[in-house]
Amino acid sequence: MTIDFTCQKCEGTFELDAQDLIDGTEKLECPHCGAKAPASLAEDFSNALAELRTQLAALSKKFSASLTVETEDVEELEEEEEEEEASDEDEDLDLEDEEDELDEDEDEDYDEDEERDDEDR
Repeated sequence: MTIDFTCQKCEGTFELDAQDLIDGTEKLECPHCGAKAPASLAEDFSNALAELRTQLAALSKKFSASLTVETEDVEELEEEEEEEEASDEDEDLDLEDEEDELDEDEDEDYDEDEERDDEDR
């Protein structure tokens, strides 16, 4: 499996064999300008490739597959995930607000009960 890359810095194109990235015999580096992916990102990418290869091998018993992924497709997924995370955070904030309101109501109820007790005495 080969992967075609286009460098964002110099716009040069190059191709790398996925197995070489997985094995670590090839680095994710532009041969034209020397731009490199951060080590942690390159490692995560090679781990993901290894997992993809493993899963495709398992699927090969039932299906053959051809895969094309464009950066734009991935960017759209990232935007959707960010939107989902933001809405999850909003929901969490709403829950906290409701809990605060409940706490305030309980405090008011407690104050009223305390006043009644004082009046009874």
